[in-house]
Amino acid sequence: MARRCSAAGLVLGATLLVAVPLSARAQSAASGPVHANHPSLAASLARLHAGSVAWREALRAVADTGRRAIVVTPDKVRLRDETTHEERPFDEDVLAEVHPVADAWSRVETVVVVINLPLLDRLYTDATRADLERDLDRIIAHEVYGHAIPYLLAGHLSGKCADPAPRQRAAESCAIRRENEIRRELRLGERRGYGLDGLALARRYR
Repeated sequence: MARRCSAAGLVLGATLLVAVPLSARAQSAASGPVHANHPSLAASLARLHAGSVAWREALRAVADTGRRAIVVTPDKVRLRDETTHEERPFDEDVLAEVHPVADAWSRVETVVVVINLPLLDRLYTDATRADLERDLDRIIAHEVYGHAIPYLLAGHLSGKCADPAPRQRAAESCAIRRENEIRRELRLGERRGYGLDGLALARRYR
């Protein structure tokens, strides 16, 4: 899922407050263009990098631009209502969201990817570690390769790679086509539907 935010963090009438530096050049280029704040997220990024040629090529292309994505857990972001100025946490029932940080000219230097690890932990209490890791890889492939990287390569909101539109077949949408590129390389199964159907999680709750 992708949402727009401005350089100040505007997200659908709310301000996205991120407790990590947003400067695209704040970290050494040697660490690559996608950074994570949690060991589980970093481990998933490492698996995707090791197993997918397409992923590695895309990251090299993003690195050449100097732009970056930061992959964070919900405790690192808060939303502030633009009218009341009240703050609220990230929605505990949302699995993942992408927030391109755009300036007044719609230019994008950084994309924030929020992955709800606490929600995953609650949903996978009786699952194997392997199932959890494979689903996390599927989710990050969708959010980072499907949504974040197109914004970063374009450097502009016009780079949006969308989820399925109403009545569109899921597998024909831009983001899911890209996600399936990575799934094929890592043998994570092809995603044909939208929602949770492409995850091991869905099979457990049928």
